[in-house]
Amino acid sequence: MEFYANLPMPLNFDLHTWAQQREAAGWDGICASDHLWVNDSPYPHVFTILGAMAQATSRIRLTSSFANNLFRSPVEFAQAALTVAHLSGNRFDAGLGAGWLEDEMTRTGRRYPTGGERVTMYREAMTIVRQIFHTGQCDFDGEVYQVHTAGKPLFGDPTNPPPLIGAASGPRALREITPLVDRMEIKASGRSTRGGTLDMATFATITEDEVKIAIERVRSIRPELPLGGFLLVAVGDSDPVRNLKHLLGDAYLGRFMGEAEAVAQAFAELGDLGIDRLQLTPFAPGSLEALEPFLESMQKANS
Repeated sequence: MEFYANLPMPLNFDLHTWAQQREAAGWDGICASDHLWVNDSPYPHVFTILGAMAQATSRIRLTSSFANNLFRSPVEFAQAALTVAHLSGNRFDAGLGAGWLEDEMTRTGRRYPTGGERVTMYREAMTIVRQIFHTGQCDFDGEVYQVHTAGKPLFGDPTNPPPLIGAASGPRALREITPLVDRMEIKASGRSTRGGTLDMATFATITEDEVKIAIERVRSIRPELPLGGFLLVAVGDSDPVRNLKHLLGDAYLGRFMGEAEAVAQAFAELGDLGIDRLQLTPFAPGSLEALEPFLESMQKANS
């Protein structure tokens, strides 16, 4: 199994040192999310961060976790992804997500689309990006996007495009995005963000069966497609970790909160379901560092 460390927010430390430390510690990849803010945490621009990560490291892979389709043009995403792939020596996986945070949209003067509209936007954007990645150009007329760049090739190498990664949990998104990507990340917490914010009450009701059903839906369409998982984790013996563990009680996603050894075992159970990569977003300070002593054994567990 591979493990990718998502950049903690707020960013109040030396990014270059953080990236180099994760590479030295043995992580398979590092990534950055794409927001303007979440609650009171401001986010830097995802592709600026990824460019800096590319320059700070030499081996570790990079990915966007995930570029936000609600406020990024798919053409912009394709151009930025191809640029980071070039800067990193083809160490970049291009993760594009549907977007979910309503506050980012309404506070910047944009309408927050319905769930169905977001899936339509997402499917069309993935189609456009895939065309650009593999041909350098795009000719597309959809409900949301009209892109016609024939004769105007974009920067990049169509003979060696970066892998395109999607993230989903709902049945329609899984059905429509799975045929378009090179890897699918099962977003275990997806149902808790469908209302436009992270709803912890809903987060606590998500079950293992939901994750298994999502995996089965992908497998029914493309049995050999690589599968990953996107998880919020809180690891260690600190008050924030204990508080989250207490809040979630026996909830399924509570398995990924607590002592490092127990969380590592929960990761292994996902490996048994066919997940071969986990993107880990720290929900409490120090969570990624707490996992690092277990990295090698976790990587070997399902190899």
